[in-house]
Amino acid sequence: MKKIFIRSPYFIEVNEVGQTSAKIEVFLWNKGDTEPTTPNYTFTKSIPSPTQTKLSWNVSNLAQSFIKPIAPVIVSVPTEENVNTWCYMRVASYSDDELIEEEDFVCLNGYTNYSGGYNQFNEDVVIGLSGNQKIYYNTISGYYLNVWIDTSDEFDTIAEWYNGSTLMDSDIIVSTGEDPNMFKVPIITNTTELRIIQEDTRKTVFFEQLCEPKYTPIVCTFINRYGGWQYLTFFKANQQGIEVKSKDYNLLPSSIDYNPLQGIKQRFNFQGTQKVKCNTGWVDENYSELIQDLLLSQVVLLDNKPAIVKSQSADIKTHLKDKNINYEVEFEYNYGLINDVI
Repeated sequence: MKKIFIRSPYFIEVNEVGQTSAKIEVFLWNKGDTEPTTPNYTFTKSIPSPTQTKLSWNVSNLAQSFIKPIAPVIVSVPTEENVNTWCYMRVASYSDDELIEEEDFVCLNGYTNYSGGYNQFNEDVVIGLSGNQKIYYNTISGYYLNVWIDTSDEFDTIAEWYNGSTLMDSDIIVSTGEDPNMFKVPIITNTTELRIIQEDTRKTVFFEQLCEPKYTPIVCTFINRYGGWQYLTFFKANQQGIEVKSKDYNLLPSSIDYNPLQGIKQRFNFQGTQKVKCNTGWVDENYSELIQDLLLSQVVLLDNKPAIVKSQSADIKTHLKDKNINYEVEFEYNYGLINDVI
């Protein structure tokens, strides 16, 4: 089954000889829900001219209302990810009301790069939904990796944790014959490598546990370009601050003989937010991809609190030019200091 990334376009085309119009029906549902019998969306078009018969629709954005990731939930063993992190899509294509094709998709909340061109998708049986960076983590919080698995009828999909070349533990993520799904696979303390294996397919992720004796690390979790939860630890100094906004008005005096201690200016509509600047500490050169994903992410949490990335740019750093690489990112917590939710 094709996996598509809904933050980038994916087009369905109908171009049958002699057609005068075409239609698509789009069915969307989450795992565990009953597949709908009537389409969520129906689109119909007529051909522009007898010589221009190709008709197309972008369907990837239709899945966004079915994908609502909120926050990662830490696990100690491989576990299914929350079903709201992805969804199914079925598209039925018609030419002049005649059914031409039905195609099923898995929709992931990620994006593709411009250089990859038109209608990018992935059909790998095991997709690691994290970058190629070594993951640095601390001793305070648990971490996990998202992985998409198209299950096999003959082979289990297995996770193996290594410390160097020593196998420390192994576990079955999903057994043969089960439904394809997104899983979360935890990082186990005092291990340096995770291998996810299904027959001849192998995905490997490297990580390292760091001790930060001086500062309190801040853990950032966000949805990355692959549609999975990504962990990024800011190990070094952070700077907290608040920003307050209000509106000033001049009031009429209570009487002609006014009280000079009262003043005439009054502030209304106070709004306050908390900001924080975080530093990664020394990281690898390929962390630039991780910072890019963070700046482009639509869902970000700092220590499990909703946040917005205030930084709008970041220089791509290299060891050749910058020697030691540290990234500073500014965040704003995505809620007010005054509870004014109504």
